[in-house]
Amino acid sequence: MFLWRDIGGLNKFRTFLQESVRVCIIINNRFGVFQILYNHARANGRGKILDLVNWWSNTNGMFHTPLLPVAFKIYRNFHGRLFRVPVLHPPWNFVTYSNTSYKIEVRGGRDDKLLGLLSNKLNFDYEYFDPPDRSQGSAIVNGSMQGVLGLIWQREVEMFIGDLTVTYERSLAVEFSFLTLTDNEVFLTHSPSRLNEALALIRPFHWQVWPAVLTTIFLAGPFLYLLIRSANRWRTTNSNLNDCIWITTSIFLRQSISRTYKSNRVRLLIVLLYLVATYVIGDMYSANLTSMLARPAREKPITNLEQLYQAMKYSNFQLLVEKHSASHSVLENGTGLYKNIWELMRNQPVSLIDSTEDGMLLVRDHKNFALIGGRETFLYDTRRFGAHYFHLSEKLYTRYSAIALQIGCPFVDNFNDILMRLFEGGIFTKMTQEEYRKLEDKRPSTDVKKEVLEGTVHSDSENEHRMTASMEMLQGAFFLLITGYFIAGKILEILEIKDKNEFILIKIF
Repeated sequence: MFLWRDIGGLNKFRTFLQESVRVCIIINNRFGVFQILYNHARANGRGKILDLVNWWSNTNGMFHTPLLPVAFKIYRNFHGRLFRVPVLHPPWNFVTYSNTSYKIEVRGGRDDKLLGLLSNKLNFDYEYFDPPDRSQGSAIVNGSMQGVLGLIWQREVEMFIGDLTVTYERSLAVEFSFLTLTDNEVFLTHSPSRLNEALALIRPFHWQVWPAVLTTIFLAGPFLYLLIRSANRWRTTNSNLNDCIWITTSIFLRQSISRTYKSNRVRLLIVLLYLVATYVIGDMYSANLTSMLARPAREKPITNLEQLYQAMKYSNFQLLVEKHSASHSVLENGTGLYKNIWELMRNQPVSLIDSTEDGMLLVRDHKNFALIGGRETFLYDTRRFGAHYFHLSEKLYTRYSAIALQIGCPFVDNFNDILMRLFEGGIFTKMTQEEYRKLEDKRPSTDVKKEVLEGTVHSDSENEHRMTASMEMLQGAFFLLITGYFIAGKILEILEIKDKNEFILIKIF
């Protein structure tokens, strides 16, 4: 607010005015009369024009109250004002760039519809243009900011609408409207591959169970031998250690034995071994094996940040992030686990990508890449590139998207009023679902429509998908049979050579 004694000199002062700065000038060029000039008296974008909005005289007082017009009423109608809006690549603002003719083909999209609703309600026009730097911008660094947010910060454009996450660093450079999308931060990996069917025979039991099972089998024979010897008061019997081992092996292989024992303790042990082999080990093993053959097992997916960090540290896993995005800012400025992950990313050959689409193509074609970003964006793009190629992690944290405006924007309240009404009426959700529906209609009817896997649970569509049975599911049994034949043949060969040597020695002596 300025007090001006004379109207002269205002023309030079107008050249420094900005619409985001509210300027009120009080002119006292006549005795007893004060004129009030204001630069927010019209919404047509001519913020450098000072309009007479009120005056005061010592005889009649104030002409009308309040002193200055309310910005909310002024900016209800922009009177056809033209806004230049920078656009980035899909998903939500679906556009196609043409670098030869510098034209943008608009194919509609969620944000394009939202901007159309705002323009119809507030009576303004807009045109899209390709920004010099096709990135969002994350923070002010060394007195400058990259991307489309840098254009808003330098007051070259008025707004940007897109998949733009609200962060503290960005709020220092631009002003955000009411939220337009509620999203969650996740990371995307390649879909877990199916495990080798040749190892299906050892997979029904966890690796921690197998040592206990094998120990039970190996110790059962010597324990039976000691029990038989103790029942005969440690006298020599017809049963030796080899016979006891053979008997227990036959029991665990579910074979019958012909020998009988008079001692009740020995009989009780044999019955106990039959129960363990049949109902505890055998039935559980058979049930788990049948279940795994019916639904082939997959590799364990990476579902949280701790697992991702371990995979990056020990398994040459690489994490990608879109440069100048909100995820990039969180990783670069984060602490704890985020800081450790960022340090590993700095040693990668590639860590920053130009767009989410580039990262998704790398994740789809390679198993050692992951991409961090917004869940809604990933859900949309996975349906474009094939949901069965990807796996979504657990939700890391909640984030919100909004429209970016200049700091001090006078019409932010008008935008917020419309956005809140759309949010309360469920229009945002309906617009998002409509984009998914349009995407499904564009897909060929021959494509198998699957949902992307999330967390540790597989989708129902994958479980219900029927597969033709093949011999690959049973190849492990044949490998085991061949191995058994080979070992048995070698043992027989060794015994045959041993018997021949003993026969030759006996014949010589």
